[in-house]
Amino acid sequence: MKFKLCFLALVVLAACPARAGEWNYEIEGHARALYGYSDVKDHHHGIGRGWLSSMIGYDFDNGVSAGLYALLNGGIDRELQDYNQGRWGEEVYGVVDSDYGQVMVGQVYNVASLFHNGAPSVGAFAANTDIVDFIANPNWKRNSKETKFATLTATDLNTDGVTPKISYISPEFYGAAVGFSYMPDSYNRRGLINKHAGYAHDDGFVGAAYFDHDWGWFFSKASIGYAQYHSNDKEYSAALNISRGNWNIGGGFRKTYIDGEDKSTPDRKLPLDFDGYREGYAWNIGIGYEIGPFASALTYFDSKAKHSDNRNKMVAFSNQYQFNKYIDVYAAAAYVDYDAADESKHGYALVTGLGVNF
Repeated sequence: MKFKLCFLALVVLAACPARAGEWNYEIEGHARALYGYSDVKDHHHGIGRGWLSSMIGYDFDNGVSAGLYALLNGGIDRELQDYNQGRWGEEVYGVVDSDYGQVMVGQVYNVASLFHNGAPSVGAFAANTDIVDFIANPNWKRNSKETKFATLTATDLNTDGVTPKISYISPEFYGAAVGFSYMPDSYNRRGLINKHAGYAHDDGFVGAAYFDHDWGWFFSKASIGYAQYHSNDKEYSAALNISRGNWNIGGGFRKTYIDGEDKSTPDRKLPLDFDGYREGYAWNIGIGYEIGPFASALTYFDSKAKHSDNRNKMVAFSNQYQFNKYIDVYAAAAYVDYDAADESKHGYALVTGLGVNF
C-alpha cells in the first residue's frame, strides 16, 4: 500500500483535466553545521544536516492547480537518525487545489501536525529533538529493535511521521478550515512507532481544524487535532499562538491514551517502555521576538508517561540572525532534566553554527 500511495502522488498531475494553463516550478535548499558543548558525558559534539526541496506545478484556467513536491533531507552525527532511511530520507507527495479544498497524496505529515502552531520555534533548537543531539535523552532512542520513545517528543500529533497517506483540507471559511488524513500503514521511521511492535503496520486516522483571526489589537492562531491508531490508541492536541508587533507567545498540549484494553502483545525482546508514549502527556509554552533579520525564542517543554516515572523537562533559548539571503548564524542554549527507568540526566548545552541557503 505504501508504494501505491507514492505512485498516486507521482501521477496526481496527470489525473487533472487537460486545459490550458501555466507551468511553474521551484527548487531550493539549506545546509547547516552546528557545534556544541555540554556538561554531560561527551562534552564536545558537531553535527550537520540539510535538505533540498523541489516543486513542479500547473495552474489550470478553471482555478484548479496541481503540484508534485519532493523534499530530500539528511544528517551527519545526529543522535536520532530518524529520517526515513536512517541518515537520510524523503517526502514525495502530490497536491491538488480547487474551490472544493486541497487533496494531498503521498509522504507528508498529517493534517494535525501541519496545522499545529503553538510555541515559537527558531534556529538550532527549533524542535525538542534538536537538543538531544548534544545531550542524549535515555527516553528517546532510534535504532531498529532498540527504538524507544518512552515519552512524547512533541505537542503535535507526530506518531505516524511522514508515512504515505491521503489527506483532505477544506476551503478556508472566515479563517477556519478542517482536515482529515488516512494512512493505511502507521509506521514511519520519522514517527514514534517501533517497527517490530505487533501493531506497527495497522492503519490510522487523523482529524484537525485551525482557526486564524485578526482581533485588531493582536492576531491569533489556534488548532486542535485528534488521532486514532491501531483501533484503540487515541491522541488529541490543542495549540494557541498570539502575536502582536514583533512579539508572539504560544503553547500546546497533547494527550495520548489507550481506550479500553491494550490489544497489543508485549515483546520481551524490545526495550523497556519502548512505547510509553502511547499513554502520557506533553505540553510546552514559549515567547518569541523578531525584528528585521533577527529572531529569538525562549521555550519550555515537559512530557511524561502515565505508567512510569519517565519524564523530560527542557528549557531552550534559541537565536537566529540572517546575515544575508545566503547565510544564517545560530546561537542557542538549553537546560534539560531527563528521568528514565534506567538512567537520569540533567545539564546544559551551548551551541553555535552556520546555515547556508541556496
